[in-house]
Amino acid sequence: MIDANKIGRIIAEAIANEAGPCFYPGKFKPPHVGHFEAAKSLAEKDYVKQVNVIISRKPIDGITPEDSLMIWNMYLQAEPNPKITVKISSDESPIQSIMKYLKNNPTVNTVYVAVGDDEVDDEAYGQSLQQDFGDRVKVIPVHEKAGDITAPHVRGLLAAGDFEGFKEAVPEAAYNRGAAPRIFKMLATKVKGDGQEQA
Repeated sequence: MIDANKIGRIIAEAIANEAGPCFYPGKFKPPHVGHFEAAKSLAEKDYVKQVNVIISRKPIDGITPEDSLMIWNMYLQAEPNPKITVKISSDESPIQSIMKYLKNNPTVNTVYVAVGDDEVDDEAYGQSLQQDFGDRVKVIPVHEKAGDITAPHVRGLLAAGDFEGFKEAVPEAAYNRGAAPRIFKMLATKVKGDGQEQA
């Protein structure tokens, strides 16, 4: 059955929003099903030309940005999406990468930036980009939590050696292609510390 309200919302969004690239910055240590679903939901928006996931260079609890990139690529191999690209920030932080893009591409009128809807830090950097670049920057809140699944929670599962809990954090398509045991084996030996830092 066609949901007329949903179609109406999509049309209204498309009319109200000029097409442009979307940046989805984060630590992603590790990327989990909530992050992947957020990236997919951004890619579904007609006015988003491309979703550029930018991984922070900062390692957390032994998980490196290279680990994060490898995991994102596993997810996208299992469930390809041509609108989603992933890279490690070439700058000190993903926000600096976005600022550099905005400065180097002054003719791009609208740039979307995804921020976690329950992350205070994300809200702050969204606001700072809007202060620096005005109406060119449009913030899109994204829901990154999947039930109890957050990056600190996943690191706790890895540290505890809890594969049964961990596998819930892997997107279904990647899980079906055997990614969960590979990721668990790769990360469980690395994760140290108490997993308290937010991600």
